[in-house]
Amino acid sequence: MKTSGNAAASMDLLFWQQLKNGNEAGLRKLIEKYFNALQNYGYKFLRDEDFVKDCVQEVFIEIWNRRERVAVPESVRAYLLSSVRKRVLREGYRQRINRDDEPADLENDLNFVEFSPEWSVIEQESLAETTRRIADSLNLLPKRQREVIYLRYYQNLERDEIAEIMGVNPQSVSNLLQAAFKTFRDNWVGFFLLVELIKTGSF
Repeated sequence: MKTSGNAAASMDLLFWQQLKNGNEAGLRKLIEKYFNALQNYGYKFLRDEDFVKDCVQEVFIEIWNRRERVAVPESVRAYLLSSVRKRVLREGYRQRINRDDEPADLENDLNFVEFSPEWSVIEQESLAETTRRIADSLNLLPKRQREVIYLRYYQNLERDEIAEIMGVNPQSVSNLLQAAFKTFRDNWVGFFLLVELIKTGSF
C-alpha cells in the first residue's frame, strides 16, 4: 500500500513538473485525477455545488497562471486540498459579507462533512447497520475532529499532510484524532468495530 502511494505521489510530482514547464498535459492529468475529490471535499464546507465547482476550477487556473513561480510541493494532493479549503472558506465568507449577513468565522460556523454508509458498498445488512451507527456517531463529533477523521481515513493522508491542509501543527492533528477516539470510547461501545473496519479497509 505504501509503495503504491509513493508511486502515485511520484506521478503527481511528474505532472506538476510538466505543468511548471508549460505542458498543459500535466495540468490536465491533475485535473482528471483530483477534480472530483477536491469538489467533494469543498462540498463538505458549503452545500453549493456550483460555487464549490467554481472554486476548484479557480484553484487550477491560478496554479496554471502562476506555474513559473509556484513551488513544487512535497505532496501535490495535500497542496490541492489545502488550496481548495482556503478558497472555499475565503470566498464563502465574502459571499456572506456581500449578502449583509452577520459576519462569522465561516470555518467554525459551517458544518463540515456528513458521514454516511454510502462511503463503501455494503452488502451484509448487519455491517450496513454498524456502519450507519458509526456514521451517526461521527456526525456528533466537533467539526474539526470530523475533518481530521475524514482526511486521515477517507483521504488516507498522513499527519503532516493533514497539518498542512488544516493550517495547524502535526501535534494538533494527533490531539484531534485522540480526542475523537476518546469520544468513541466514552460514548459508543462499538468503537472497536470502527477500528476493525478501518483495518480491513471496509470504512
